[in-house]
Amino acid sequence: MIKFPLKIPAIKVDQPLGSFYVASIPAEILLKTCYTIKAEILDDSDDESISYIGGLVSKLRGNQRIRTPKRLAEIKRYSETVDASFPNSIILGANYSEDGNLIKSTKERWDIEDNGEGFYYLNIPTGKKLASIIDGQHRVFGFEHSKAKNMELLCSVYIDLPLAYHARIFTNININQKRVDKNLAYNLFQFDMEQGEPSSWSPETLAVYFARVLASDDKSPLKGMIKLGVINSTSTSSISMASIIDGILSLITSNPKQDRELLHSKTIKDGRSRNMLSDIKTKSPLRHLYLEQKDKTLYDLINHFFTALNKTLWNYDVFRKTLGIHACFDYLKISCNEFDISQLNESFFFDRFDVISSVNFTDEFFGVQTKLRTRLRNVLLIGTGVKTIEELNIKNEEFKSYKKILNLN
Repeated sequence: MIKFPLKIPAIKVDQPLGSFYVASIPAEILLKTCYTIKAEILDDSDDESISYIGGLVSKLRGNQRIRTPKRLAEIKRYSETVDASFPNSIILGANYSEDGNLIKSTKERWDIEDNGEGFYYLNIPTGKKLASIIDGQHRVFGFEHSKAKNMELLCSVYIDLPLAYHARIFTNININQKRVDKNLAYNLFQFDMEQGEPSSWSPETLAVYFARVLASDDKSPLKGMIKLGVINSTSTSSISMASIIDGILSLITSNPKQDRELLHSKTIKDGRSRNMLSDIKTKSPLRHLYLEQKDKTLYDLINHFFTALNKTLWNYDVFRKTLGIHACFDYLKISCNEFDISQLNESFFFDRFDVISSVNFTDEFFGVQTKLRTRLRNVLLIGTGVKTIEELNIKNEEFKSYKKILNLN
């Protein structure tokens, strides 16, 4: 039987984002006092939307993926073994209710007591669910049906940390790890949209915004086709948002992580802006549009490209596969290097795609998964006259296959 209030020894850790407190908390207490907010798209209303360059995207609430029953069961079984060990920290954000309101009542709030000698106590007054699990939800809820609920778990506790930063911490932990759905991790960059003006957005944040507009705007050729990877996403398509974002990023940055980290070396109130990235060298062809904040021009170019593709070659399934989307962006990136961007409108792309509409994109030539991206990109480049077959240095054993598929003499 858990008796509140609780007083738990803690260690203070100071870092640039803010201080947190490391404490050992039994799983049964975490199950009693913690909760998660699943990442979901909110209703499409004016007060739940973000507007920029004429496109609206619904806001995101929460930062957690849906719990996986299989993983919960695995953790439950492991927790009951004689050598169970969970050395990684559970990250908590205390003093927000499940509906996102800051708790101000001193009778309910988690707080920190300083004994004046460099030691601290974490005080938990009640059993109310007032701590959001920022990272580690499966480790916590894996104990729900475990016989080892009294096991102590390492926790890092933030006090009164704004909810937007919960998402930032989760993203920084998980964006490069395969175990987390990349669509969800990218979606969480949306919280940056709500924190600052577009001039402070990283390439990733801008790319997420563009992808969300492409997925939902009535004028978008990709409306309803992009799988967002969060609750309330209505797409049944196989086009992942991550593939769209990766493609957009290839146009404006060579190192998204480096750009993001440099931007976040300065706070928004201290003047974070894209011009901080001006000295970074990159071969990305549309970097100047990003730096000059010509975002409408950049979005229109991408929109024109997919509109033309939609009207000509989109019926072929190969273009709607993840590797197909990557190949399309490869083609677009090279086209941006080869032509003046003022030429790259819908008519430009339509005329070129129309020329190769007779190519059989269902041919077994495109059926080799490991070669699909390269083959599709090369066929687009050669067939539309952007590159010659000789310029692409195609291997001898494939030379005849390309000539056959493109009906070249």
